[in-house]
Amino acid sequence: MFRLKDLLGDALGALVGPRRARQAGVLEAWPEIVGETHARHAWAAGIRGNALIVMTDLPALSYELGLRCSALVEALNRRVGERVIDEIRVVLRPAGEGRENGVD
Repeated sequence: MFRLKDLLGDALGALVGPRRARQAGVLEAWPEIVGETHARHAWAAGIRGNALIVMTDLPALSYELGLRCSALVEALNRRVGERVIDEIRVVLRPAGEGRENGVD
């Protein structure tokens, strides 16, 4: 029996290509890897090159994510099964600016 998640991953890979599918996997895994509480204030906005762009509205969380960056990169890459990102860039956004993409 196939899991829906596996089938959708295969379909996405066929539609946008394997690299983009793995990048989408990193974005999808962010809330689980960073934790539910942190994910409410730090969201994955996109990937530029090999960098995951993360927006946050809390300065202390920005600092903490910077300290945990290496471990988070490894956990995210492990989740998707391949080295997709090399770094995480944390961008501090004032509260109320919303969760716009922020990636040019």
